[in-house]
Amino acid sequence: MQQPNIIPAPLMWVFLFFSLAVSVATRQLIWLMVVVSILTLLTNRDAVLSLPGLKKAAMLFACIAIPGLLSLLFSVNLERGVSAAFRFFAYALAAWVVLSVVIEEGDAKRIMSWLGILLVAWAVDGFVQILTGVSLLGDPLIELGEEGAIVTGSLQLGYGATLAILSPFFLEALRRAGGMGVGILSIPVYAAIVMSGHQSSALLALIGLAGWAVLALRHKEVGAKRQVTGFVISAVIGLLLGIYLSIVTGQVGTLAEAPARYQSFLYQSQLWELSWQAFSENWLTGVGMRGFGTFAIQESAGLIPGLSETWHPHLILFEVVAETGIVGLIGYGLLLWRLWLYIQDDRMHVAVAGLTALLAVFPLGTAVGLYSYIGGNLIFLTFTLLVALDRDCPKQQPESLG
Repeated sequence: MQQPNIIPAPLMWVFLFFSLAVSVATRQLIWLMVVVSILTLLTNRDAVLSLPGLKKAAMLFACIAIPGLLSLLFSVNLERGVSAAFRFFAYALAAWVVLSVVIEEGDAKRIMSWLGILLVAWAVDGFVQILTGVSLLGDPLIELGEEGAIVTGSLQLGYGATLAILSPFFLEALRRAGGMGVGILSIPVYAAIVMSGHQSSALLALIGLAGWAVLALRHKEVGAKRQVTGFVISAVIGLLLGIYLSIVTGQVGTLAEAPARYQSFLYQSQLWELSWQAFSENWLTGVGMRGFGTFAIQESAGLIPGLSETWHPHLILFEVVAETGIVGLIGYGLLLWRLWLYIQDDRMHVAVAGLTALLAVFPLGTAVGLYSYIGGNLIFLTFTLLVALDRDCPKQQPESLG
């Protein structure tokens, strides 16, 4: 039996998502959860293993962790592979801590609303950065010489991708607020996504917008069609505004003068070719989780300047097949299928959370590596929140014939 919450669920979840602005903070919080779970497992094993929802969370993480473990058989960088595989197994332990906090009646709506406010704040952070040169947390604008700059806000590399992935939460918060006028708040958020300079982030935002619109219309609430139409128009205006601002400020252009960690975007086509080569040579288990960078260094023979072991294929589908092979592709397919089932749920909060989790591992994502720390942080938070909402949001009761 679950104990009363020590802290309110909305406060905990918003704090955890806010910590994404400092990626190291999220990583440290997750490892702290792992330590707490291990200590509890040693002293009260039943309290951990009997927690409702933990097995479902573990199954989602296992779709990535088990192929990652098998990929170590032929890993070209065993140290990085072991670290990544162990991290995804550890997420199942860390999940016990957040799943111990019950989402009570009304909490789901508050979580969506507070996350919506957080996304608006991050969007404002991006505009502040482009106007002043630094974000609200002091991160400098990424200058590209005479070509302009790329907005990264305080989320740095994961700025546009994080906003895009969490956008369904934001849209649902606006819908719950009621009225068409609140849709105007989506303009700065979608403009900020485009100004991040990642094309895949804009694509994820569009997919999230279309998916949320389908879910909202599926519920057939009074005035839903007009409301959804207003939100979609506002979001499209935001995307167009972001494109315009990017052109005016020179953000659409070469990345040649960007810092080394941004240079990889210049070589996406070459990285895709290398990822296919990695899969062709190691089709069963790949070159090992997070081993693509090492493989690329061995094969590129210095043709790609700045190439390092931290680089990834810049396409999640290629990352899966290159680093974990057919085994990883099977696990990835199972993961997408399970998330699709959540999207089919009649409860709007659960369906929206399923859509958000799907965006976190979407095949066409390029800005954030699936197996990277940034990608892992997003996966952990979206997956565990999905499971918590599925467990705690009451099922819709069939209408009585009487």
